[in-house]
Amino acid sequence: KQWYQRRVAITAGGPVWSVDWSPVSKTLATAGSDKIVRLWRKEGDCGKWVCFANLDGGNAKTIRQVTWSPCGRKLATASFDSVCAVWEYSDGEGWELGATLEGHENEVKSVAWSRDGDYLASCSRDKTVWVWEVTGDDYECASVLQVHTQDVKRVAWHPNTPVLASSSYDNSIKLYRENGDDWECYDTLSGHSSTVWAICFNKNGDKLVSCSDDRTLRVWTSKDSKVLIKIC
Repeated sequence: KQWYQRRVAITAGGPVWSVDWSPVSKTLATAGSDKIVRLWRKEGDCGKWVCFANLDGGNAKTIRQVTWSPCGRKLATASFDSVCAVWEYSDGEGWELGATLEGHENEVKSVAWSRDGDYLASCSRDKTVWVWEVTGDDYECASVLQVHTQDVKRVAWHPNTPVLASSSYDNSIKLYRENGDDWECYDTLSGHSSTVWAICFNKNGDKLVSCSDDRTLRVWTSKDSKVLIKIC
């Protein structure tokens, strides 16, 4: 199929940093420098994209990332104000600010839900990765992991098992898993020669792709954590 532009949506207030599709509907969430999460959907016969909700007041500075929970009834943000905000939808009440997660000492760069929604991970310029345990509307810090030596740029959950990955300005990727009442770093993927900006597991979870300031993509296989493919 050939890709082409269907519609252009104009957002007010400044640059847009993050977009994410709802996993259960055709709703699109956007966020950026105006500190507002906007929800979009197509309306009318012409299919015009309309902003139908503005979620404001959760963050005081630029929102770096917005992401849906697996159930599609929660949205989490990572912000330069060092806070993660969680918006929750309830029938009859609509969207409300459900939680403000504080603890990071600097800009929060990324936030990610586990596949079952039982955990939320966040990472920051303060070099830490936080794992939050989610029980209903309650969020409790389960672990603070400080194994990177520089800014942590991205967190991503394995699609099938409770394994968390993070990438950093220190050129490495770390893998974490639960160990008793805490979480531990059990593997380090080294190979990039500069900042690892983003990481993503494939659907089966047997491969992880990373992209870096060294101008390469690397595809890692889960067997012995080896580089399967290097794309320059």
